Amino acid sequence: MAVVYMSVKIHVKKECRLEGCTFITGFHSVIGEAGYIAIRHIVKNLNPERIGVVETKLFPPFVWFKGGGLALPFELFKHEDFVMLFPRVLPHGDEHKEFAFAIADWVVKEKFNKAILIGGLDSRFRQGSEPFRVVATRAGYQEALKLGAPFLDEELGVFGPLALMLACFELGDFPAIAILPFAERGRPDPRAAAVAVEILREKYGLPVETEPLIQDAREIEAEIEKILKQQERELGSREEGMYI
Repeated sequence: MAVVYMSVKIHVKKECRLEGCTFITGFHSVIGEAGYIAIRHIVKNLNPERIGVVETKLFPPFVWFKGGGLALPFELFKHEDFVMLFPRVLPHGDEHKEFAFAIADWVVKEKFNKAILIGGLDSRFRQGSEPFRVVATRAGYQEALKLGAPFLDEELGVFGPLALMLACFELGDFPAIAILPFAERGRPDPRAAAVAVEILREKYGLPVETEPLIQDAREIEAEIEKILKQQERELGSREEGMYI
């Protein structure tokens, strides 16, 4: 079954139940790659069922061979009541808005329960000892309060696909929060990603341990370096976000 939003097609198995599920995703970012690393770790360790793929007009020219078959740039996975979007590369820059809005609109229309987005916050903006900050839509404000962390300072902003998804969720009056662990700029930061994964485990019951994430830091850094070099060579330089 393919659902079309603008120029984005979301291919999902017909028998898949989505109503009431929690949606989780994160993207590549110059701030620690926290979102990408967290989603990569969740998918790798949960071994969830692949329930669909996302197709775009400017589809990135990459595939990978994993688990006896092809892995595509944008895949959807499901474990119990958790649905993860794993974007192995960033969408083409010209499609950031369409991609983010299409995914967010799909989440709202499929009656998911809530959305949890993972990014990174430049560690230079840390003012206290808290490991992360949060951002929330109005409908997700009470959910964000449960995490017990400060909200993002008003003078700081969210950038990129994460910001666009939050904007669409706000327009749809949908409960969405962004978990933003403090991370090092310009290099992969598995420890920052581990902060987000631990929150998902403790607060939402996602059965993923964080210790392997720290142990696999070198492997993760090497993989990310290869992906980004290939993407930059084929698609041009990545767009850099200021904070997330």
